Amino acid sequence: MSIAQDVRTKFSHRGMTPWQLVQKIGRLEREANEAACQLVAMATEIEKLKRQRNRAARALDDTRIQVQRITEDDTRLIKDLRRQITDLKRKLDIGVKAEHVIAKTQEIDGDQIRKHCVMPLAKAPFASTDPAGLPPITWGRDADATQKLPEVRAS
Repeated sequence: MSIAQDVRTKFSHRGMTPWQLVQKIGRLEREANEAACQLVAMATEIEKLKRQRNRAARALDDTRIQVQRITEDDTRLIKDLRRQITDLKRKLDIGVKAEHVIAKTQEIDGDQIRKHCVMPLAKAPFASTDPAGLPPITWGRDADATQKLPEVRAS
Protein backbone atom coordinates (compact mmCIF):
# COMPACT_ATOMS: atom_id res chain seq x y z
CA MET A 1 0.00 0.00 0.00
CA SER A 2 1.35 3.43 -0.88
CA ILE A 3 1.54 6.31 1.57
CA ALA A 4 -1.19 8.24 -0.25
CA GLN A 5 -3.55 5.26 -0.01
CA ASP A 6 -2.70 4.80 3.64
CA VAL A 7 -3.47 8.48 4.37
CA ARG A 8 -6.71 8.33 2.41
CA THR A 9 -7.92 5.21 4.16
CA LYS A 10 -7.19 6.67 7.61
CA PHE A 11 -8.86 9.95 6.74
CA SER A 12 -11.91 8.46 5.04
CA HIS A 13 -12.82 5.95 7.69
CA ARG A 14 -12.39 7.96 10.88
CA GLY A 15 -15.13 7.26 13.20
CA MET A 16 -16.16 3.96 11.48
CA THR A 17 -16.50 0.74 13.27
CA PRO A 18 -14.35 -2.18 12.16
CA TRP A 19 -17.45 -3.89 10.74
CA GLN A 20 -18.36 -0.80 8.66
CA LEU A 21 -14.77 -0.63 7.51
CA VAL A 22 -14.86 -4.31 6.35
CA GLN A 23 -18.13 -3.69 4.54
CA LYS A 24 -16.71 -0.60 2.83
CA ILE A 25 -13.57 -2.50 1.79
CA GLY A 26 -15.69 -5.37 0.41
CA ARG A 27 -17.86 -2.93 -1.54
CA LEU A 28 -14.76 -1.20 -2.95
CA GLU A 29 -13.22 -4.57 -3.92
CA ARG A 30 -16.44 -5.58 -5.72
CA GLU A 31 -16.50 -2.26 -7.56
CA ALA A 32 -12.83 -2.72 -8.50
CA ASN A 33 -13.57 -6.26 -9.78
CA GLU A 34 -16.54 -4.99 -11.78
CA ALA A 35 -14.39 -2.21 -13.25
CA ALA A 36 -11.70 -4.77 -14.17
CA CYS A 37 -14.32 -7.01 -15.82
CA GLN A 38 -15.69 -4.06 -17.75
CA LEU A 39 -12.15 -3.17 -18.82
CA VAL A 40 -11.56 -6.72 -20.10
CA ALA A 41 -14.95 -6.72 -21.88
CA MET A 42 -14.17 -3.38 -23.49
CA ALA A 43 -10.71 -4.60 -24.59
CA THR A 44 -12.34 -7.72 -26.10
CA GLU A 45 -14.92 -5.59 -27.89
CA ILE A 46 -12.17 -3.29 -29.20
CA GLU A 47 -10.25 -6.28 -30.62
CA LYS A 48 -13.43 -7.62 -32.21
CA LEU A 49 -14.13 -4.24 -33.81
CA LYS A 50 -10.51 -4.03 -35.05
CA ARG A 51 -10.88 -7.44 -36.74
CA GLN A 52 -14.13 -6.32 -38.37
CA ARG A 53 -12.48 -3.10 -39.54
CA ASN A 54 -9.55 -5.05 -41.02
CA ARG A 55 -11.94 -7.45 -42.81
CA ALA A 56 -13.90 -4.52 -44.19
CA ALA A 57 -10.67 -2.83 -45.34
CA ARG A 58 -9.57 -6.04 -47.13
CA ALA A 59 -13.01 -6.38 -48.75
CA LEU A 60 -12.83 -2.75 -49.86
CA ASP A 61 -9.38 -3.32 -51.37
CA ASP A 62 -10.63 -6.44 -53.18
CA THR A 63 -13.63 -4.51 -54.46
CA ARG A 64 -11.40 -1.69 -55.69
CA ILE A 65 -9.23 -4.22 -57.54
CA GLN A 66 -12.32 -5.83 -59.11
CA VAL A 67 -13.71 -2.45 -60.14
CA GLN A 68 -10.36 -1.56 -61.68
CA ARG A 69 -10.29 -4.83 -63.65
CA ILE A 70 -13.88 -4.34 -64.79
CA THR A 71 -13.08 -0.78 -65.85
CA GLU A 72 -10.05 -1.98 -67.82
CA ASP A 73 -12.14 -4.71 -69.45
CA ASP A 74 -14.86 -2.18 -70.30
CA THR A 75 -12.38 0.24 -71.87
CA ARG A 76 -10.88 -2.62 -73.87
CA LEU A 77 -14.35 -3.71 -75.02
CA ILE A 78 -15.26 -0.13 -75.94
CA LYS A 79 -12.08 0.17 -78.02
CA ASP A 80 -12.85 -3.15 -79.75
CA LEU A 81 -16.43 -2.11 -80.44
CA ARG A 82 -15.31 1.25 -81.84
CA ARG A 83 -12.79 -0.52 -84.08
CA GLN A 84 -15.49 -2.96 -85.26
CA ILE A 85 -17.88 -0.08 -85.93
CA THR A 86 -15.29 1.73 -88.03
CA ASP A 87 -14.52 -1.50 -89.92
CA LEU A 88 -18.21 -2.10 -90.56
CA LYS A 89 -18.71 1.49 -91.70
CA ARG A 90 -15.76 1.12 -94.07
CA LYS A 91 -17.04 -2.22 -95.39
CA LEU A 92 -20.53 -0.81 -95.79
CA ASP A 93 -19.15 2.18 -97.66
CA ILE A 94 -17.08 -0.10 -99.94
CA GLY A 95 -20.02 -2.48 -100.39
CA VAL A 96 -22.40 0.32 -101.38
CA LYS A 97 -19.86 1.62 -103.88
CA ALA A 98 -19.28 -1.91 -105.23
CA GLU A 99 -23.01 -2.55 -105.62
CA HIS A 100 -23.33 0.74 -107.44
CA VAL A 101 -20.57 -0.30 -109.86
CA ILE A 102 -22.01 -3.80 -110.38
CA ALA A 103 -25.50 -2.45 -110.97
CA LYS A 104 -24.18 -0.17 -113.72
CA THR A 105 -21.91 -2.69 -115.45
CA GLN A 106 -23.82 -5.97 -115.51
CA GLU A 107 -27.13 -7.48 -114.70
CA ILE A 108 -27.30 -11.05 -113.49
CA ASP A 109 -30.31 -13.17 -114.34
CA GLY A 110 -30.93 -16.26 -112.22
CA ASP A 111 -32.68 -18.13 -115.04
CA GLN A 112 -29.67 -17.72 -117.31
CA ILE A 113 -27.35 -19.06 -114.58
CA ARG A 114 -29.57 -22.11 -114.08
CA LYS A 115 -29.82 -22.70 -117.81
CA HIS A 116 -26.05 -22.70 -118.36
CA CYS A 117 -24.69 -24.06 -115.07
CA VAL A 118 -27.27 -26.47 -113.68
CA MET A 119 -27.59 -29.90 -115.31
CA PRO A 120 -30.57 -32.16 -114.77
CA LEU A 121 -29.72 -35.13 -112.55
CA ALA A 122 -30.73 -37.69 -115.18
CA LYS A 123 -28.12 -36.29 -117.60
CA ALA A 124 -25.28 -36.20 -115.07
CA PRO A 125 -22.53 -38.70 -115.99
CA PHE A 126 -22.20 -40.30 -112.52
CA ALA A 127 -25.86 -40.05 -111.47
CA SER A 128 -26.51 -43.80 -111.58
CA THR A 129 -27.44 -46.04 -108.69
CA ASP A 130 -26.25 -49.10 -110.63
CA PRO A 131 -22.45 -49.46 -110.27
CA ALA A 132 -22.27 -51.62 -113.40
CA GLY A 133 -23.64 -48.75 -115.43
CA LEU A 134 -20.83 -46.39 -114.44
CA PRO A 135 -18.16 -45.71 -117.04
CA PRO A 136 -14.75 -47.12 -116.15
CA ILE A 137 -12.36 -44.78 -114.38
CA THR A 138 -9.35 -44.27 -116.59
CA TRP A 139 -7.68 -41.25 -115.15
CA GLY A 140 -4.52 -41.79 -113.12
CA ARG A 141 -3.77 -45.19 -114.73
CA ASP A 142 -1.44 -46.25 -117.43
CA ALA A 143 -0.22 -49.62 -118.60
CA ASP A 144 2.58 -49.85 -116.00
CA ALA A 145 0.45 -48.70 -113.07
CA THR A 146 -1.28 -52.03 -112.55
CA GLN A 147 0.70 -54.85 -111.02
CA LYS A 148 -0.31 -58.24 -109.74
CA LEU A 149 -0.08 -58.83 -106.05
CA PRO A 150 2.10 -61.72 -104.94
CA GLU A 151 0.27 -64.85 -103.92
CA VAL A 152 -0.03 -65.57 -100.26
CA ARG A 153 0.53 -69.18 -99.31
CA ALA A 154 -0.68 -70.62 -96.07
CA SER A 155 2.07 -72.34 -94.16
